[in-house]
Amino acid sequence: MRKCLFLFWLFLTLWVLGSQTARACSCVRLGPTTCPDFKVGGTSFVGTVIDIENPAADTKGADQSGESRYRFRIDENINGVVAKELDVYSGRGGADCSVHFQLGKSYFVDPYSNDGRLFATICSDTQPAADAEPMLSELRARRDGKKYASVYGILRRTQQPYVWTSSDNFDRPLAGVTIELHGKSHILSTQTDQAGVYRFYSVPADTYHFGATLPPNLELAQSILNDPLPPITLPDNACYEQDIDAFPTGRIRGRVIGPDDKPLKNAAVSLFRMDRYKQEDMGWWEYQDEQNGYFEFNHVTPGTYVVVFNNPNNSDPDIPYPRTFYPGTPTIETALPIAIADDQQILNADIHVFGGSPTRLLTVRVNWSENPPPSDVYVTAEASEGAQPIAKKLSPGVYQLTLFRAGRYSIFAEQDCGLRWEGDTGKPIGARETERMIIDGSDDRTTEITLSLQDRACKPYSQQKH
Repeated sequence: MRKCLFLFWLFLTLWVLGSQTARACSCVRLGPTTCPDFKVGGTSFVGTVIDIENPAADTKGADQSGESRYRFRIDENINGVVAKELDVYSGRGGADCSVHFQLGKSYFVDPYSNDGRLFATICSDTQPAADAEPMLSELRARRDGKKYASVYGILRRTQQPYVWTSSDNFDRPLAGVTIELHGKSHILSTQTDQAGVYRFYSVPADTYHFGATLPPNLELAQSILNDPLPPITLPDNACYEQDIDAFPTGRIRGRVIGPDDKPLKNAAVSLFRMDRYKQEDMGWWEYQDEQNGYFEFNHVTPGTYVVVFNNPNNSDPDIPYPRTFYPGTPTIETALPIAIADDQQILNADIHVFGGSPTRLLTVRVNWSENPPPSDVYVTAEASEGAQPIAKKLSPGVYQLTLFRAGRYSIFAEQDCGLRWEGDTGKPIGARETERMIIDGSDDRTTEITLSLQDRACKPYSQQKH
């Protein structure tokens, strides 16, 4: 089962007045446990939506407050349902863990009870009935007192979840594949059925790693993270669902190289299928940092792609080069496409950048109430044009900024004073801030400045002058 964790983030934005609180939902999945008593597991059923009251609006900017009521016809009782129809409630937002059921569609519903009403969230096992079939077969076995699996799930061939690079009809279950569990004391194996479902029965308690006999163009991995599948620790009498993803082994790696023939210390690179490129889109985004010195796209499906540095064409003093396509051209029309086949790895997709706006370095020293300044003191440079540079910490209390020579900057240091909590919502208290110094990017005489904290009191954000 999954539990829902509500995370509340405070976004302070420069392009709107004041501040606003954004609410988001994240689901935390519990690891394997001893299989609980089925009859005390709560209400669950397969049902069809026959009526909706106050449905969620899918238009941008629509009111998302309140609740939706969904009337279900009960098609199958899994546990605890005797009625022929039931009402289930859920939120109406896009980030509140709510489920937006569709009229006439069939679902497996795993709600929780609150004040006598049933509520559904995306952090439960609630899902379309067709997708829930492997789990439903195990739940029916437990309900009917039959043998059930210790570990089960679906093995799928899949791809990274980016619309700009996705391949139509690539995702599918993998049938007839040998799945292995490698434990400290046991090695177990089974095969997937025609629907890609695998099942292990009577698995002894141990910590296991998954393995699979896959063709050379596929490997087991995690989505986005690119990491191997983590091990699972099973207790005795487990009943754990674990879907497994097999990704393509295609890979594109390269470097963004500056005019000095050295890799840039920081560079954002985007990948698009050639026919889906748009300047206004983000693409599949990866980053070249100083430690690695290269960018890399792992688990790329076969196809023809375009690789582009700084696709938004941001004016950024830390990366002062314009949009550039592989191998070193400013337009999509002159870009060189990269065609990648099954199991192909292209490791030399270097992008050479040229031009860029002139910059210079400025050292900033900070005098704080504590010496050295604490780690949550930050240096900020508000720019008259272009992106705000990021202060690089050289040592405690000493920072370095890269400035556009054509820019003008208001530079200060600040320390956030934390949040005041009202229920589950955190609201900012304020910040301590130094005086502001105005620096001209073209002034080569000013190579170093010192910022000192004058007022140690924590000022509410609404009282600060910007």
